[in-house]
Amino acid sequence: MGEAADRIVASADEGLARLLARTDAHRDADLGAVYRDRRVADVLTHLHAWHLLLEGWLLDDAAGRTPAYPADGYTWATLGDLNDALAAAHRHLSYDEARAAVVASQARVVALVAALDDAVLTSPDAFAWLGGDRLASVAHECLGGHCTWAQGLLDRAGVPA
Repeated sequence: MGEAADRIVASADEGLARLLARTDAHRDADLGAVYRDRRVADVLTHLHAWHLLLEGWLLDDAAGRTPAYPADGYTWATLGDLNDALAAAHRHLSYDEARAAVVASQARVVALVAALDDAVLTSPDAFAWLGGDRLASVAHECLGGHCTWAQGLLDRAGVPA
């Protein structure tokens, strides 16, 4: 594994471990208007859903298909709608199911990222479907960056650290 992959994986693993320690301790905390009256489990399913997107992009690319980026029927301009659809699709999961899902999806995505060399991860030309973005940046945002977002959300909702 190269340096870029090492950093992405370390950030993801450390971020998820910290987040799960916090959410495990406050699985029924009220997030209120800070997260549109969603649950702590919904924070985890948000991360899980983005792991699934990243996994799909990587698997489609590996199979020679152009991934739908960010997702079929959505653009970056309709990101809020995509996030609402992802929330609705996973709303049925209990906290324990959401926790298991995010742990499993992160393990799969981290393995895919770890298998890529640094040149592929850091080149703005490696994946045409990314429109010049570096996969390392996208992967970080879907993994460790999302954990940072989740911690900030919990902070704003007053969930103890």
